[in-house]
Amino acid sequence: MRGIIGRGTASKHLRTREAAPNERGASIIIFALMVPLLFGALALALDFGKLAYERQDLSNALDAAALAGAGSLPNNPTAAQTAAVAYAKSNDPQANPTITFRCLVASTGAAKTVASGQVPNVCDPGTTAGAKCNEKVCSIPCVPGGTHTCNTIIVTAAKDVPFAFAPVIGVNTGSTGSLSATACKGSCGAQIPNPMDIVMVADRTGSMSDADRNAMVAGIKGTLQTMTREQQYVALGTIGRSKTSPGTCVTTPSTSRTDGPWVPVPFSNNYTNSPATPGGVPPLNGSSTLVNGLTCLSSSSTGTYLAAPLKAAARYVLGYTPNNLGTLPARSTPARKAIILETDGEPNEETITTGTAALSSSGDIGNSNGPAACKNLTDVATNAKNEGLLIITVAFGDANSARCNGSSGDYVRTVLAAAASPKAPGVPTTASNDCSTTALRATENADGDFFFCAATGSEMGPIFASAVNAISTSSRLIRLPE
Repeated sequence: MRGIIGRGTASKHLRTREAAPNERGASIIIFALMVPLLFGALALALDFGKLAYERQDLSNALDAAALAGAGSLPNNPTAAQTAAVAYAKSNDPQANPTITFRCLVASTGAAKTVASGQVPNVCDPGTTAGAKCNEKVCSIPCVPGGTHTCNTIIVTAAKDVPFAFAPVIGVNTGSTGSLSATACKGSCGAQIPNPMDIVMVADRTGSMSDADRNAMVAGIKGTLQTMTREQQYVALGTIGRSKTSPGTCVTTPSTSRTDGPWVPVPFSNNYTNSPATPGGVPPLNGSSTLVNGLTCLSSSSTGTYLAAPLKAAARYVLGYTPNNLGTLPARSTPARKAIILETDGEPNEETITTGTAALSSSGDIGNSNGPAACKNLTDVATNAKNEGLLIITVAFGDANSARCNGSSGDYVRTVLAAAASPKAPGVPTTASNDCSTTALRATENADGDFFFCAATGSEMGPIFASAVNAISTSSRLIRLPE
């Protein structure tokens, strides 16, 4: 029996040893079949990693493009589109972006509708139709051109990525899919568009015709209707002074350089009433001292002073001269303090020997010598800027061609630009041309700095609105409501 069993066991072992080559063959076949799958999986892993990298690279390029484009909004959508496309391609040469615009404004909250006063305050798409809102912001389709202004740019692109390994399994390319980046400039739909304390200083001396002065007043009134009264407090200064005892009109011009204030209208937060419909243009408040002071603004017979009214405005907004800001409601964040100074010609001042450019000194500053008067203006402006004030200057009419000393010396426009706040740290505001044509004025007013020019009173309205908008210059990436 042991022999029989032994032979059976040996036979079984022999059969097992004989089956091993077949199993090895099967393993080789299975391995051979698995090789393409393994290579395919590896190829997909490598190429899909490349696709993810390219997708992120394109996303970064679109972010940079959107921020670059937003810098030219809302005044120059053409430049915004050009910059966005250029930045996208410089960061990703394969990018072929498309550009669209939006008007981003505040929402009413739970009602999810456009908040009153935001259009045309923040931007003006012409209509609020098609707005998509969440509880914080509303996005309105916007086609720039004419009177329509857009504060938000959307840069969209997709690209195909050629694969290096996946073609072995028949997959040649992959797509990043459509990606987009959105950036806006200014308040970006905040319900509280940057609290501001603004003194508007308007030239109303005899060189301004009645028609131009009236058009300027209309422009300032229109600008008030683009502002948010609860957050943007506005005072009115004039060139020249207003009477100490003005009677029924707070801006009644003084016949003396020394009588009355340079800033006759204190800070106001009641210059408009609530609009008839949500999102509509708020009507002017006829009971407002500011609105009434503009309505009765008449010509002054005094000379054109520049340094003295700027100094007075700076002292007033900073509180060196008592103001009424303490009587108005506090705002959630500190207000940006700014002065908008408009003039239509060269300085025509008397010499004031007691005044200095220092804001701590209450005395007027003036000089009958034109170059000295222009220097006084820039000295006062420098002191104001050193205390954190934003200075915006507007050259109207002859101020674009006049010189500080008649036929010689610096152009007044150059001095006004030097008085304005820098465009960016280390980048001064400049008067880049003489503003002698409509095209040149458009170029000057869309260059992103704080100097503006106008030739007629009818151009002053958009100028003041643009000047207020220029106070909020930051751009940021944002997600739109869906």
